[in-house]
Amino acid sequence: MDEPGTPPQDRDTAIRTAQAVGSALKVINDPGTPPVVRRQLTALVKEVVSTLDTASRTGLPPEVRRTAFYVAWKSASALDAVGDPKTPPGVREDLAGIIADLNSAARRVEADHAEKSGRGVPGAHGQETTRALWLLATVAATISDRHSPDGGRKSLAETAHEASSSVDEFGDSGLSGETAEQVDRVRKEHEAFLSTQPLPNVRLGKAAEVCTNSVLLAAPHDITTDLEGLLPDTMNPDDVKDFWKSQEAGNTSLDVLARLRNDHIADAPMAIDKLVPTLADSVPAKELFSTLGDKALHCLRAALDLDRESGTKSGTWVKMADAQEGNS
Repeated sequence: MDEPGTPPQDRDTAIRTAQAVGSALKVINDPGTPPVVRRQLTALVKEVVSTLDTASRTGLPPEVRRTAFYVAWKSASALDAVGDPKTPPGVREDLAGIIADLNSAARRVEADHAEKSGRGVPGAHGQETTRALWLLATVAATISDRHSPDGGRKSLAETAHEASSSVDEFGDSGLSGETAEQVDRVRKEHEAFLSTQPLPNVRLGKAAEVCTNSVLLAAPHDITTDLEGLLPDTMNPDDVKDFWKSQEAGNTSLDVLARLRNDHIADAPMAIDKLVPTLADSVPAKELFSTLGDKALHCLRAALDLDRESGTKSGTWVKMADAQEGNS
């Protein structure tokens, strides 16, 4: 993390992972924690830390490194639900299994790539596994959210555990047809689960901030190119390496942090009514839940508010936001 070339996104994710692990250690050290839960959490913490160590190795392609960090972060965040006595036992066991499977699979992908280090980036099969890991880590976060309704939560946990067990058997070689079908079932069930959730009751600026940060972490690489057209005239697009995260600057704009090619960080103020539609073009509605998980609800809130307040259309997000309000 001390290396100057480490992307700030990776640094942030590693810090969040360490903080979540710290919270789990407090539960482990609590005399009131049942011994079986203590043993379970201890084993899972070791899994997460091992993945974090793997992600910190030099020479990894950015997408392999980013996926390993993401799996470690979402897994560590889910440890809270494993240690929570209010979590239904069945959900706890499935969630613990998902965490163990995902971390094992993430390390396997890294090991397979290390054996083929001359190739540079994962091939099509390896990318298939990487996408499955990202989706399942996102689903684990949804399952572990204590605000998630119990209806459908247990079924989603069972379906995701079945898929994660299969994914763990594969690495850079890709997924079998049966495993790919299992992952697709998880995606559909996850989308159905989130489609009934209410949109967050937050102001437009906060919804746009949460949405933007989620898209910048998870969206395709061309998101940088998409956002360059929104840069202020004082900034040269050629100087920007990528965009990192945003901070609310009122209800009409965000301060988006850009990492420059000299690795310095610069503020790039962007109007929300231009930014959100651009993000919607990068992540169409049909991919929103599988890419962003429950944070997608903030994107829908921002799109709906922009449409109602100024008539600004955010691609396919507006229609999905209207449907979401009707479903919830």
